[in-house]
Amino acid sequence: MKHWTRRRFLKAAGAAGLMTAAGGLTGGYTLWREVEGSEPPEGLPYVERPSRLGSASIGEAPILLILNENAFPPTGAYLAEILLAEGLNAFQRIAHTALHEDLLERFSLILLDAGPLDTATAEALRRYVARGGNLIAMRPSPHLTDLFGVEPAPGQTVDGYLKILPDHSAGQGFPSEALRFHGPADHYRRAGASEIARLAGQAGDLPYPAVAVHRFGEGKAALWAFDLAWSVALTRQGDPNRVPQDPEVARDWRAHRLFQEWIDLDRLGIPQADEQMRLLSQLIAWMLSERLPLPRLWYFPEGAPGVLVATGDAHNTPPEAVEEVLRRVEQRGGRFSVYYAPLPRTAFQRAWHRLLNWAERAASHVVQPEHVQVWRARGHEFGIHPYVEEGLEAGWRRYWRLFTGMGYGPVPPTVRTHRVLWSGWVETARVQARFGIRMNLDYYLIGPTFRTSNGEWVFGYFTGSGLPMPFVDENGRVLNIYQQPTILVDEQLIGWTWEGAPRFPPEQAVEISRALLQGVAQGAWGAVALQAHVDPFAIGGEPAAAQAAWLEGVLDAAQGYGLGIESAERWLQFVEARSQASFEGLRWDPAAQQLRFRIVPGAPLASQWEIGLPWEFQGLRLERIEVDGRTTPHQERPIRGMPYAWVRIPIRPASIQGFYR
Repeated sequence: MKHWTRRRFLKAAGAAGLMTAAGGLTGGYTLWREVEGSEPPEGLPYVERPSRLGSASIGEAPILLILNENAFPPTGAYLAEILLAEGLNAFQRIAHTALHEDLLERFSLILLDAGPLDTATAEALRRYVARGGNLIAMRPSPHLTDLFGVEPAPGQTVDGYLKILPDHSAGQGFPSEALRFHGPADHYRRAGASEIARLAGQAGDLPYPAVAVHRFGEGKAALWAFDLAWSVALTRQGDPNRVPQDPEVARDWRAHRLFQEWIDLDRLGIPQADEQMRLLSQLIAWMLSERLPLPRLWYFPEGAPGVLVATGDAHNTPPEAVEEVLRRVEQRGGRFSVYYAPLPRTAFQRAWHRLLNWAERAASHVVQPEHVQVWRARGHEFGIHPYVEEGLEAGWRRYWRLFTGMGYGPVPPTVRTHRVLWSGWVETARVQARFGIRMNLDYYLIGPTFRTSNGEWVFGYFTGSGLPMPFVDENGRVLNIYQQPTILVDEQLIGWTWEGAPRFPPEQAVEISRALLQGVAQGAWGAVALQAHVDPFAIGGEPAAAQAAWLEGVLDAAQGYGLGIESAERWLQFVEARSQASFEGLRWDPAAQQLRFRIVPGAPLASQWEIGLPWEFQGLRLERIEVDGRTTPHQERPIRGMPYAWVRIPIRPASIQGFYR
């Protein structure tokens, strides 16, 4: 505690007198009201996304997603989030109870959620395919198996693997390794269907299709043997059966423990959930290849192969330590998120501290509101880092009051919790969504969960994903908060605080990090969240030197591989603008051989995104792309086995035409 001299005390007291004289009782009351802080706003934690297009233009979206409320849990809403994550925003959705046969004919492809179907709906889908429609179904009802060219077989495969087969056009370009899925997969024998992927176990392939397609009448029907949406949710969020019931265990629980005996450590370098989502998007594009060239959105800003989401926790660290980190990030053209935990002062202590700072600007050891304003003006995020040991909601409320009472408000929309403590399967996410937080970085690669039986430490996509997606709860309801895993963690790589974590020399930690970022640039395509604590720069000495060497190495690698370096807040802004975007007026003119549509983001941003058009369609090749009537350069780049032409444009509404010859 700083020693108080009479001179300093009188100076502060004099400042208080000046403040009272200048502002009277109102000024003193204002300061006291400010330092008490504010309560977090409260709202509904769930997202209710509107239809992608207005009812007046129904049919301009080529895809109809049918939501089946009879499933448990109903996963159609999360299946819609998969389409959005894949940039396939041109779809409508409807509950299966509101479906009628005339509506089916307005869409080129139907995507059917898992769950039982009544006979009338099943027969309407059968007639739709026979007349030339395209259908993809997740774990379809048994009485529709002939539509997919398969026959039921005894048994199921639970928590197994699928191997994507390159022999089929829709399966080309994917990893050769088998990919893990979660949940039950039904067994079928092929009876005319073509395999796109096959079920597998650890010992090898099984004689059952995981994904298959069949021509039926004039149309095509494809099935997934398991519920892809729920499998992705389980892969990303961990095993719900591992949620502790013992209050003593739950008090010190973390999200990464949901993945013990749940993940294949030998395949951690592959974003397995993402690859299965890409298989769905490639299957959709392939099935529509006789109807229209389906446009899509690229995953990241500026056409980059990925993003380094640069963040770091800070525990009452002084402003000069924060500047040490921000300076290094800014030198590489990036932005950073500081998750700051001030000391748990009382309202009186906060008022006294701010008063001292006003009087003599001498409190340089603690971040002041003026620092925060400057950092935010430079494009960085300065967010909350709550302690929740006393209880999830109580901790959040207390730290919200503390953070705002220190003058650091408003609270930004992304967060990482102190000690990454986690409650329930998604209870932490649900509480944060209620308080308006929209991105969570608590899924954290740390500890012996990520050590193989032979002692090797592994790094990679323990959630099976490098893409942000909203959380989904046990009942299939989508939460209004994105999960962004933190997979490059200083505590795991340098090991300066966490017990049971490895301690690599900084140069080796840089090489491990570089290898992961190289994989992103070479086709894993992901957003890699970084945890680079600010605290070592306040400690100085060896901790600061090691942290600086590792941080600079990671930033240089990201820059060298063409990855954007973004704060979590700026990354969230892009993610939301992209997921809320719509393709309007989508039309293929066969006579003119032109594709026309209008792209409208959820919100305009001061950056660019890429729109992809299929490079080839019905034997034609894309000749040029016009944006708002002007020919715009494009480049060819495939997504797995599907070639696309990508045009980079500002994130704002734009009219696009693709000319094929």
